[in-house]
Amino acid sequence: MVIFVFLGLVSSLVQLVILREFTFSIAKNEFSFVLSAGFWILFCSLGSLIGKRAKKLGASSLSVLMASFFCFTVCFIHLAKLLVGLAYYEAASLGFILVSSIILIGPNSFLVGYSFSRFSNEYLENNAFSKGIFAQFFGYEAVGFFLGGILFSLFLSKYRNPFYFAFLPAIVIIFSKKIKIKNISWLLTIVFLGSVLVFSFPAILKQEFMGADILFYRGSSYGPFVLARKSGVESLYANGVLTATSEDKAWNEEFIHTGFSAVDEPKNILFIGPYFTGHLEEILKYNIDSVECIDANPAFLDLSAGWNRLNPLDTKKINFFVDDPRLYIRKNNKKYDCIFMNIAVPSSLAFNRYFSREFFGLIREHLDQKGIFCFYIPSKRDILSPQFSRFNSCIINTLNSVFKNIFFVPSDSMIIIASDSKPIFDYELVKNFSERKIPLDYFTIYQFKDNLDPSHRTYIAIMLDKKIGINSDFYPRGFLYYSLLEQKRFYPQLSINIEKARYWIIVAFIMCILPLSLFIFLSKKKYLLLSVSTVGFTSFGLSSLLFMIFQVYSGALFWKMGVLVGLFMLGLACGAFLINLMVLEKSFKRQNLFYFYVTWVLFILSLVAAIKSFRKIFYLEIIFYIYACISGFLTGAVYPITTSLLLESKNAPKNISITIYAADLAGAFLGTCIFSIFFIPFLGISLSLILLTLLVSVFALRSVFSWFNQKY
Repeated sequence: MVIFVFLGLVSSLVQLVILREFTFSIAKNEFSFVLSAGFWILFCSLGSLIGKRAKKLGASSLSVLMASFFCFTVCFIHLAKLLVGLAYYEAASLGFILVSSIILIGPNSFLVGYSFSRFSNEYLENNAFSKGIFAQFFGYEAVGFFLGGILFSLFLSKYRNPFYFAFLPAIVIIFSKKIKIKNISWLLTIVFLGSVLVFSFPAILKQEFMGADILFYRGSSYGPFVLARKSGVESLYANGVLTATSEDKAWNEEFIHTGFSAVDEPKNILFIGPYFTGHLEEILKYNIDSVECIDANPAFLDLSAGWNRLNPLDTKKINFFVDDPRLYIRKNNKKYDCIFMNIAVPSSLAFNRYFSREFFGLIREHLDQKGIFCFYIPSKRDILSPQFSRFNSCIINTLNSVFKNIFFVPSDSMIIIASDSKPIFDYELVKNFSERKIPLDYFTIYQFKDNLDPSHRTYIAIMLDKKIGINSDFYPRGFLYYSLLEQKRFYPQLSINIEKARYWIIVAFIMCILPLSLFIFLSKKKYLLLSVSTVGFTSFGLSSLLFMIFQVYSGALFWKMGVLVGLFMLGLACGAFLINLMVLEKSFKRQNLFYFYVTWVLFILSLVAAIKSFRKIFYLEIIFYIYACISGFLTGAVYPITTSLLLESKNAPKNISITIYAADLAGAFLGTCIFSIFFIPFLGISLSLILLTLLVSVFALRSVFSWFNQKY
């Protein structure tokens, strides 16, 4: 059984690294991460089904294949976008992401599923059969998965070179029962392959950034942090996003001084997001008392130490904090004259949470009586396309729902100033800017007046649609509208009415699940496998929702997802083992399946009720960990339950574990796809939970019907 623990450990770490690299280099957002996880699950299911018929491979051969596929995958993840002419920081089309997921993620997950199938068959061939053995296969693999997730989040999430993980499959060889000369040669092959790729990573990274010189590279819990130079221009990339370039001085002047023109005497400043010398140089031109710079990524501090061009006397006014900005502001009772936000777009949930109604409300609470909030979003100055109009309308409508006074400056990056105390007028901005006579190199009074041209502002005001819904934590419309704006580049004919799409998604889902209550004609085996798939769909759909909610409240999904996944797998192991003991001691009755589904319904409803209170809880992560563990427990419980019922039907014992494994993963794949593409973006988190409750309720009612009709 120890081989299943090590298989779970290796597959856990390999999966987390591959999905993380794929997300930051190609996909760029959490929904694509969940979608790619779905493809991992699908191919894992296919591997387990094919593994019971394909030619038998030993542990050593499988380990070498795992290491080889891993190296191939990571290498091409970093080079794939070059094939279609996309830069590292650019968004990719949905079609490219789907194809990349299949080609790059499929082989690794297929091999994991194949290995599970081969190891389980090998065990059954060499050991006496027992009724409870099947649940142990799942349970021991889940234990390994839990250990891998915890190790990743606590110790390995800051890795700099992903190819170090290529050595992991060697663990399967080292701890296999038989160590032969041939196995040692396979072990040396893995060591050689991993070593070559580890030393090749800098060259691969240079190619990924189109020949740029990598001046600074740092792995962090939040993602890769890269400073590159090409053609004399330095570019900074954080968490897969282009954050700033050395050519941004003109923009820094325009952004900072436009915001400061809306306040009389700025003294206490809060700067949210990536902070650079250029921003701070402009802020320090004013007679301020202090400026607090807050960002979650500690790599900024390391970069600032090496690339700091500020006067040492001025730096005494600057306080750097490493923390999630939302959590920092919640914990801080201080009020500010000016709050600047250097987060440009809601291109992911991690960034969307800074453009939501909830965050804007938090900002308002921490502004002084005459304080202002200043940030910017992509836009157009002269011709606003329907896509830009909807995106801009969503953000501005959201801001209007919180602040009384809003002033925007049209341009390709629209600067938005919000105040809750006084109206903001263009002539006051010009007056303050002119009287202060701040020494600037690029931004002049003439350019400022041109930016404030009433005709441009009137045009934008006319183009904004007040009927567009607001952006919230639980309904990320800002992310959705921006994603559609990005995809328009690849699909010019793309036109989606979000409200109509929302309606048809709900109708289609209800039309799909209602017939499930009528499937009384299914055989016992088919119905039980459908139940397993439903549990897989439910558990991974719920896990997707937990990931998204966790990201909204902490912003640390790519750091702590190992803990979430690990605790889910720990719960799965506990559910498999404990329920297996109950099944062995006492035969499982058909009415117990009804109680199982009712437990799922109550569990999901508890999450619906809990999310309304999350904003009042500071130590929220513990609650997410508890929900992840319970979700895993309920998922693991289905394995011994269905195994017991299938054995009563005299199905072939050798194939039961593989069949259940495949059915569960097939449902999980469907769940990740539906929730990442349709449910969460278009319906929001709360409505997605309600529909999930409806699905499980249908199966609970179906169990009651079968109970009374003695179907099984």
